[in-house]
Amino acid sequence: IICTPRNPLAPVMAKITISLLYFCKLRIYLMLEEYLSKISPKGDYNPYQLGTSVSYYSDNFPDLSSKKIALIGITRDDGPLQGCDLIRDEFYKLVTHTHLENSIVDIGNLPAGETPADTHAALLGIASELKNMGLVTILMGTHIDQGESLFKSYVASNKAVEISLISSYLPLLEYQLLHRICSNYSDHLTTLNVLAFQAPFIPTKAIDTLQNLNFGHYRLGSIKNNMEDAELYLRNAAITLFDLNAIKHSDSPGKKEAQPNGLTNDEACQLARYAGLSDVSSFFGLFEYYPEHDLQNVTAKLAAQLIWYYLDGFTARTNDLPNKHDDFLKYRCDLKDNQLPILFLKSKRTNRWWMQLENHHIPCSYADYQKAAAGELSERYLDALKKLH
Repeated sequence: IICTPRNPLAPVMAKITISLLYFCKLRIYLMLEEYLSKISPKGDYNPYQLGTSVSYYSDNFPDLSSKKIALIGITRDDGPLQGCDLIRDEFYKLVTHTHLENSIVDIGNLPAGETPADTHAALLGIASELKNMGLVTILMGTHIDQGESLFKSYVASNKAVEISLISSYLPLLEYQLLHRICSNYSDHLTTLNVLAFQAPFIPTKAIDTLQNLNFGHYRLGSIKNNMEDAELYLRNAAITLFDLNAIKHSDSPGKKEAQPNGLTNDEACQLARYAGLSDVSSFFGLFEYYPEHDLQNVTAKLAAQLIWYYLDGFTARTNDLPNKHDDFLKYRCDLKDNQLPILFLKSKRTNRWWMQLENHHIPCSYADYQKAAAGELSERYLDALKKLH
């Protein structure tokens, strides 16, 4: 109102506003520079490779104003090999996405702090700033616990979000990652999904907690039987945390422990693409890479491809949410025993399905609709009712 043309002070106020915006931008950049270290990508890249289209922090801190995606690594202080740099080198060799040319910025590495708490605090500040700027952040982390800082960036802005964890383990026991999030920040957690976990590694108490809290869960065997349904557990996730331990050793040797079973490399890439396809995804983190165990940089190459497939999903986003557009086919299913009918929505843009429960839109599959059309209740419907009540 102050800067309207009718106001004689408008030109002065406009200059002050521009100065304030520039100051805020400068403050953010100075804060990021304070925490992050410069990088020096290796090699000469061809025009079609990502190394020529990604802006990175080498001399001066890059301008973030026109960017859509930020890449960041976290270094370790217990060895000469830095996993984030090895992944970065492999990532830059991959073919660039035409729709993302000059849209990706690599803001360098966050050096490990004297304690994990120091690293988490710095990462929280960086994640919060990038989120406030509207950038999607891809994190090459070291430990899965660092995912808590990404979640806390939403807590700091008093927003509730959905998280998806891809891991062979369930860190649900006392003091572990998911237990801390559920115990301390339950008001900011809408749903938690866990994918690719393996029964031999899951204590009975963790399974009980999983079921009692009505968390979405899709075990490794289910993924192998029906990969497409895994997308349902990533569609509404603002944060996806990918523990590389979820991938079997023969496909990904660069881990602390060698496990004979797990996701294959192509299954892992498909999950990463599903995560990128989510219209609400703003954080994608890769964790638990140990380069000293990585034969011929196989895991570094796979991690780079996971990032590439996440970006591939990102380029295919269509803002395909029931509250964003009206291009849906709607089907009403009447159930038995006088239960309330269910409204299903099928997107004309992507052919994806949702079911509407009490003004909530729950991702579902065509099979869920078929069951409801036959008068039956699917497990997904019953689980959704439990979460709502």
